[in-house]
Amino acid sequence: MRGSVRARARRRRSDARAWSNLFAPTVLADVDHGMRVMREETLAQCCRLRLSPTMPRRLRLANDSDYGLAASVWTRDRSRGELLARQINAGTVMVNDTVSCFSISEAPHGGVKSSGLGRTHGRWGLEEMVRVKYVDSDLVPRRKKIWWFGYGGGLAGEMDGFLNLLYARPLREKLKAGVRSAGALWRKKL
Repeated sequence: MRGSVRARARRRRSDARAWSNLFAPTVLADVDHGMRVMREETLAQCCRLRLSPTMPRRLRLANDSDYGLAASVWTRDRSRGELLARQINAGTVMVNDTVSCFSISEAPHGGVKSSGLGRTHGRWGLEEMVRVKYVDSDLVPRRKKIWWFGYGGGLAGEMDGFLNLLYARPLREKLKAGVRSAGALWRKKL
């Protein structure tokens, strides 16, 4: 890292205790991808600025990291910024903003790549804490079910009858299908 950037990045907050690692919010200008601060996640109030002449190069530089928790796009053209934001590999990308999304409880929060898996906040965060379980109770016990093993020659006709019972158009066809499929109800239990 260049000396001037290092000195500014290591500036300790005046209200921080001696053992604390808290730093004042810091803006780092003229950084390049050879610097660790551009390749590693700082998890601090640190904004790294890098100007780039073309949009493809900006996108390539923005995605040139193993991390992807959050990113910001700053522009006068909001629609162009939103287009770029959709192409950045990060869990959250803000256009002309830096932190407001973290205070919106409905907005999913979480990273991609080495910045973690999963989400917190909102429906997505709640769904990650849910374990789905299906419980089935036999409402007609002691009856062999048509989907149980033991398929015979008549099962194909009975299943065809069930399908026609469900989906046939004329009522007459539905009634005929019901008669064809009724044999499955009297199968013996295994």
